[in-house]
Amino acid sequence: MGLVAAALFGSALNAAPDGEYFVYYGTYTGFKYIAGGKPTGPSTSKGIYVSRFRPATSEVTEPQLAVETVNPSFLAVHPNHQFLYAVNEDPLSVGPYFDKSSNVSAFAVDRSTGKLRLLNTVPANGTSTCYLSIDKTGKYVMVANFGSGSVTVFPIRADGSLGPKSGFDQHTGKSVEPRYQAGPHAHSIDVTPDNRFAVSSDLGLDKLLVYRFDAKTGTLTPNPDGPFVTIKPLSGGPRHFVFSAGGQFGYSVAEFSGALTVLKVDEAHGTLSEIQSLIMKPKSFDENKDQMRLNPFHSGEVALHPSGKFLYCSNRGPDTVAVFRVDPVKGMVTPVEEVSSRGLMPRTLALDPTGQYLFAANQASDDIVPFLIDQQTGRLAATRQVVKVNSPSCLVFLPVQ
Repeated sequence: MGLVAAALFGSALNAAPDGEYFVYYGTYTGFKYIAGGKPTGPSTSKGIYVSRFRPATSEVTEPQLAVETVNPSFLAVHPNHQFLYAVNEDPLSVGPYFDKSSNVSAFAVDRSTGKLRLLNTVPANGTSTCYLSIDKTGKYVMVANFGSGSVTVFPIRADGSLGPKSGFDQHTGKSVEPRYQAGPHAHSIDVTPDNRFAVSSDLGLDKLLVYRFDAKTGTLTPNPDGPFVTIKPLSGGPRHFVFSAGGQFGYSVAEFSGALTVLKVDEAHGTLSEIQSLIMKPKSFDENKDQMRLNPFHSGEVALHPSGKFLYCSNRGPDTVAVFRVDPVKGMVTPVEEVSSRGLMPRTLALDPTGQYLFAANQASDDIVPFLIDQQTGRLAATRQVVKVNSPSCLVFLPVQ
């Protein structure tokens, strides 16, 4: 299967030739996944796990525990590669149980072993915290609180630890689906490439909320030139969002419908306008047989290739990865193919820093499958490797020192 034996893993981590990366896996530790708004389980995961990845040979070593921590369901690596941040999504703040505050944790990275050391943990100021990102200056962590429908900003201290919150915004309103959209559910927040604005996808509102971001104070202010753009309800449940490298375009994936929406970004004013929308639906997919009846596509992640030429989306209903070709001038996309994720519920996917591989994390089948990317077409070819991690929910790369 291409996996290095566990007995060899420790010594392998201590060697650090160029062109190798640590792969960190966020997981759910209390339950395996959510079905019908309720946690299923149990999960045997204990926290954040780490492998060593060699792009030249495609080898991925067997994961080992990097640090024990509760429900680190989403991760982000600091630009200086010295620190890693994780949400601690409270196990009682999922589905209908939005009554417990989640936390955010900061860790120092041991660049020679891949192990993590806890620096501090702070309250997220919200429930079911499911996403975090780091601004372009590396001075702030931003988190999305799904349960309470809010976003929070925390300053990063010189030692990598998190300070008291510097920014916060509570979303309000609802949309058309009575079960999942009776109130706001912030699912992500990301800054523009120039760091002047931030966009939060709110699944409960069918909106992308736009903020002006002050990198001096770490505060968020609704953008006066356009505080939001609505994603059509029938294409609804916006989940994750990614900007093009230059910031001229944005790509939003909707959880309910499997819709991918392409937006033009007015870089001067931070406003968004839709220029394309299409549905990711394999011909073989039968909605009537799918387990997620109210949420048949259950789309998860959207990721842009480092070249900007290809876009990838995961769909947890049909268990597929959709591949698109990107027009570099117009920003619009053309479907290329939709392939099996080789597992169940591909919650997330990530491209390695070299752009040669895509890793699909299949939460329900407890595995990560690396795919080789055709650099001319963007098409995916599964490698013979399968990395076993219990209830994987996120993965990030960090270069080995």
